[in-house]
Amino acid sequence: MISTTTSTMILRMILLVNESPSLGLLYQQALDENMQDVAIIHAQAHPLLSQLKQQCHRLHVQQHFKPDIHDLLRLGLESTTLQGQFEHILLYPSKDKVQSLGWMASAFTHLKDGGKLSIACANTHGAKSYESALKKLVSPVYASSKAKCRVFSARKNDTLDVELQQTWLQASLPKISENHGLWAQAGMFSWKKADMGSTLLLQHLPKTLVGKGMDLCCGYGLLSAAILSSKPKLKAFHLVEADAFALACAQRNTEHADVMTYHHVDANTASLPKHMDWVVCNPPFHRGHTRDVALGQNIVSRACGALKRGGELYLVANRQLAYEKILQTQLSVVETLAVGHGFKVIYGQR
Repeated sequence: MISTTTSTMILRMILLVNESPSLGLLYQQALDENMQDVAIIHAQAHPLLSQLKQQCHRLHVQQHFKPDIHDLLRLGLESTTLQGQFEHILLYPSKDKVQSLGWMASAFTHLKDGGKLSIACANTHGAKSYESALKKLVSPVYASSKAKCRVFSARKNDTLDVELQQTWLQASLPKISENHGLWAQAGMFSWKKADMGSTLLLQHLPKTLVGKGMDLCCGYGLLSAAILSSKPKLKAFHLVEADAFALACAQRNTEHADVMTYHHVDANTASLPKHMDWVVCNPPFHRGHTRDVALGQNIVSRACGALKRGGELYLVANRQLAYEKILQTQLSVVETLAVGHGFKVIYGQR
């Protein structure tokens, strides 16, 4: 019998392969070229990755998103920070171009002289744009097309534009946003400015929260920082986030408080803090480029389960997402506090 965790991983791998065949093309190129010394930036689990692991004498994977880290671990691959230099680096771009260009620039720092960077991307996800960017950074660039994707590569040589490389690196690093005054980083949800949903939620939170609370799927800590600014009377404040980069920024934005605990976990599957007096949540409903309403529904359900009897939930969601049905099965009170700009703020009490 296949375990639940294995079934989940298989499903995620199927979804990823179906979403974009570019990852398979990237790994297949490495296999075809018999690459031995390889690092993968933004590594994703894939059936071909197991073959690549067997082929390489050194295979390093880098990933920051907890669900993907778990999938890699199930293949026997532990994600760590990129260190040292490699003969080959494979890069799978994220949804965010600034973040992906930063990874592209970082790759050339970790390539040996003459080492090769290979990138694969679906045409609909900006393949031509990334290929053009690579041509600005170094030359020559070699490219091929297949299955509505592009695979392109270049070697580290003396044509590398070091100034442009540093520009892209700096742009991708954490920094304090001029818009919201918090530490954030390219690739995070609403990293440039506060999103309208969270802003609406903040307008309808109590002026002072007390006891033990949790910011579930906290991102870079926009809600948490605002809550702390109201000088709440807290015994404990838990921040839960799957993105390690986002959680690091959230810690920088909230570490002045002495009640904080930070959890780098997958809120969809991991054990969460229990017996909370209150939970705030702006749940995700996408996986990568793909809409996944079930993800948000499960996180909302788990937020309810984290509350003590009488505990309160403050939730913001897109208006068309029918989370109320889930809330009504687990909470004694469910009411809509506000609707605006395509969002709704829902209050619940267990």
